[in-house]
Amino acid sequence: MLKVFDTGAGPKVGSDARSPEEIRAGAADLRPNLGNCFVLKQPLGKFKTEAEWLVDIDRAKVERDSMILLAELLPKNSVPEVLWFDEANYVLAISCAPAGSVIWKKALMEGEASIDASTQAGMLLAMMHSSTHNDAAVKARYGDHKFFIQQRIDPYFHNTAAKHPEHAGLINSLADKLLATQHCLIHGDFSPKNIFLVPDEHAAATLAGAAKADARTAPTRLLLLDFEVAFYGHAAFDVSTLVNHFLLKGFYSRRNWRPFMLLADNFWQTYRHTAAPELVRTTDAIGGHLLGALLMARVDGKSPAEYLLALPHIQERVRQAANDILSQKDPTLEHALDTASAHFEDPD
Repeated sequence: MLKVFDTGAGPKVGSDARSPEEIRAGAADLRPNLGNCFVLKQPLGKFKTEAEWLVDIDRAKVERDSMILLAELLPKNSVPEVLWFDEANYVLAISCAPAGSVIWKKALMEGEASIDASTQAGMLLAMMHSSTHNDAAVKARYGDHKFFIQQRIDPYFHNTAAKHPEHAGLINSLADKLLATQHCLIHGDFSPKNIFLVPDEHAAATLAGAAKADARTAPTRLLLLDFEVAFYGHAAFDVSTLVNHFLLKGFYSRRNWRPFMLLADNFWQTYRHTAAPELVRTTDAIGGHLLGALLMARVDGKSPAEYLLALPHIQERVRQAANDILSQKDPTLEHALDTASAHFEDPD
């Protein structure tokens, strides 16, 4: 991925105009507003993980088509604009996020837990799922299992099941259900690292003089990224994926886990009161067990959460929570959240 400033498309802004003091204070780089900024993406055929992980580069076309579709279905500026696509070299050019935007993962890792952002995430995801629910044309374009198997089923489910034979039957059955149930277009990687918090116009205009006036304190909308795993599949995968990331950040934050549990619950309640009823029912039918499998995958799967790698005691808490969730008969998200809460450290 490469971020490009085309200064010839606007005023000649040259290099970064901020002083060292402004940069240290957190003042935003305003060049994207002065010239033309765009991002170039070219997919890798092999992910940079310890375990070998091969992926078809045709997923770049899935990402291109997903953003074009969702630009029509979601509120304006909810996804980047597709600028052009080099068919021969699989190079995708998309618009940049506005100045002052912050990747949600960064804000969460710094302890910023925005309820407003979790509400918007629930509403956007419900809109994406519901607007494509039972759409034959969308299913025909995105119903190929190949990319979802390569990027999610094999590394997250089959790999984890092989390491946990006591739960292999359930984990593999969840994988089968995710492939067999095709209800709507799912993101496939609906996680904070793929969501920008975007400040309102007034906040953006004052960023150069106010280090704190950014999207962490004034988010008004979200910008969704990275649609390489988009698939016409089971709504529960996206829902449980984001809940999983909130809980992992809670475990990482140790005693300060309550705000992240609140984000998880608020996101789920927003989704379940906004999405099509059939999608809510099917999500709740496996969402809790799916959460347990995803928690286990982020400590023992092919792609463990990098911020937990040096914290084996936290990894063990996550593993125990996942084990208890997978061991219980109730498959709902509500029950899984209650079970997970018992495994966090005692709050201050």
